[in-house]
Amino acid sequence: MRRPLALLALAAFVAFDVFLVTVAVRHVGAAPPRSDIQQVGASASPSSGREVSEQVAFEFKPAQAGLLSVSNRGTVITAVRGTCRGKSGVVRTASADSDLETRDVGVRQVLAVRATNDRLVVVGTNDTCGAVQRSSTDGGRTWVDDPEVELWHPSASNVREVVAPGGTGSPPGCTIISLSQVGADFGRVVCADGKLFGSGNSGRSWVLLGRLDNARVIAFTSFNDGYALARYQGCAANAFTTDDSGRTWKPGGCITGDPARAIAANDTGLTAVVGTPTSLFVSRDKGEGWKQR
Repeated sequence: MRRPLALLALAAFVAFDVFLVTVAVRHVGAAPPRSDIQQVGASASPSSGREVSEQVAFEFKPAQAGLLSVSNRGTVITAVRGTCRGKSGVVRTASADSDLETRDVGVRQVLAVRATNDRLVVVGTNDTCGAVQRSSTDGGRTWVDDPEVELWHPSASNVREVVAPGGTGSPPGCTIISLSQVGADFGRVVCADGKLFGSGNSGRSWVLLGRLDNARVIAFTSFNDGYALARYQGCAANAFTTDDSGRTWKPGGCITGDPARAIAANDTGLTAVVGTPTSLFVSRDKGEGWKQR
């Protein structure tokens, strides 16, 4: 009796082993899950009738786009973009312990801004919609022309195009809503559909890095480390962080207000513009908590 029982047990073991191999083959051959790229649900007001997880269409309006940069000493430069031949953009600056003041930079549309400890830079358009760069060394009170444009910036005439000192590129099918320059040759853009692209050759070619649905603005401090504001769970300006170039995103705190206009980072924390163009918010814990400046 022992021999038939042994044979029966062996047959059962072989059948179970075949079952496990079949399951493993099916698992390997299946499409991978999208859990490595966080899908962020859209927010909606209670009266809209939409579910929180439903994507809400986002209409990009370049004239309402915001720009922001903060130096490590706390000098702030922020701007409303404006349009090339329509409403002019507005630039404002502030020191670490002062309020924002409107500055006459001498450009129409504002395309890029940068604050360092000893210099403010603005890229904008002239009367013929050509890109020009101006800089200030006295906090924005006076401005001079720079011989070359050194900052990456969106095209003044094409919302799908990025202009860099070394080239021009256009991520496929992408309406660019926010741009972050990481280095002389490296940059990141986020599109209206939430896709994040990166370039390492001055915008001549782009690679899809990740996705953050309902993203509004981004700011990267290195190739891997970045910050964003996105609509999320009823919040119009929820902070997000990434440490893997945008492949995954971690939600942080909510900033009260709408729209999310800009976000910037320096060595001491994060600064954001949400709501009106002069509403500044700061965070010292990587976007978990926010307070109005």
